[in-house]
Amino acid sequence: MTDENVVTETNGQGSTDTENNAEEETDLEKAIIRQIEYYFGDLNLPRDKFLKEQVKLDDGWIPLEILGRFNRLAKLSTDSDVIANAMNKSTSGLIEVSEDNKKIRRNPEMPIPEMNEERRKELTGRTVYAKGFPLEASLDDVLKYFKQFEEVENIIMRRYQDRQTKKRLFKGSVFATFKTKEQAEKFLDTKGLKYNETDLLILWQDNYLQQKHEEYAAKKDKKDKKHKGKDTKEEKEEFKLPTGTVLHFSQGHDKMTREDIKEALTPLGQEIAYVDFKVGDTEGWVRLSKENSAKELAEKITDGKIKIGDSEVVFRVLEDEEEKTYLDKTVEEMSKRRKNMKNFKQNKGKNFKGKQGRKRKPDHNNDGPPAKIKANVS
Repeated sequence: MTDENVVTETNGQGSTDTENNAEEETDLEKAIIRQIEYYFGDLNLPRDKFLKEQVKLDDGWIPLEILGRFNRLAKLSTDSDVIANAMNKSTSGLIEVSEDNKKIRRNPEMPIPEMNEERRKELTGRTVYAKGFPLEASLDDVLKYFKQFEEVENIIMRRYQDRQTKKRLFKGSVFATFKTKEQAEKFLDTKGLKYNETDLLILWQDNYLQQKHEEYAAKKDKKDKKHKGKDTKEEKEEFKLPTGTVLHFSQGHDKMTREDIKEALTPLGQEIAYVDFKVGDTEGWVRLSKENSAKELAEKITDGKIKIGDSEVVFRVLEDEEEKTYLDKTVEEMSKRRKNMKNFKQNKGKNFKGKQGRKRKPDHNNDGPPAKIKANVS
């Protein structure tokens, strides 16, 4: 129903025709008028699906019996006669009461405004954000405070869902929509606004939303940088290669393989980590596992050459900047391969349907329960 999710209220009573009429209105009747005119007002009715459907049924007329089920109005009164008598005293011209006092409707001469982008901007342009209300404050407490500002048209209490209790709790802040932008500006310009002894933080709604957007973007950017830095550090630590371990070789034959190179070097007593070489090339690199082991291995190679197949393959140790350049490039390539592998696994997991993606043939002999059917929830 109307006040199930958005808690709001209005002060719009319009101008009085006579002082006698104003004096005849009781506090209860004033509250009923405010609530009914909120339900049928420009702010609520365009977005109230239930009411919008109801006004289509009987030329806009809605039985007071139905309205009496709305939470906020029910707290004031469920007596149709009391509600009808109150609305007969309204002077805004927004509401019409049927001759039998059993139904009411929005004045047909006041069409419902269309909720488009222009309308949203206009509403936002006269809406302010106010923070500083007690978390235990009720809607009536907030309304009582704002009643000193007769220009306030609508109030929305901002809430959040508590993870433990699953209850929607008040944040201590509201959005207040004024009847005109000038009245909202007047409220914003008022200095020293307080609720009891607490100073209120007042901002335009647009400014508040922009501020929160910037804060969110800054936090996200900081988080992304933190994770990026962490990933980079982890990659560097994971792929930190020992130095003094690289030998370059050349003058090989075009049919030489990695296994040929490993078989030639393994008897020299050093563990080989990787042979950087492709069949068809005449040169490549050998990276050993133990730090500073390249020179030890090179000393065991007579004249720096080893016969592999028909070729005398020449080996030399990479040192200083030459080795650093090679190892940096190796780490970069290893990082890329790991990243590509992660992406491959993730995409494979998303795209792989397997048996689940196959259409199942109907089993006419299946005596089990029927397949699940998606239910429409109204």
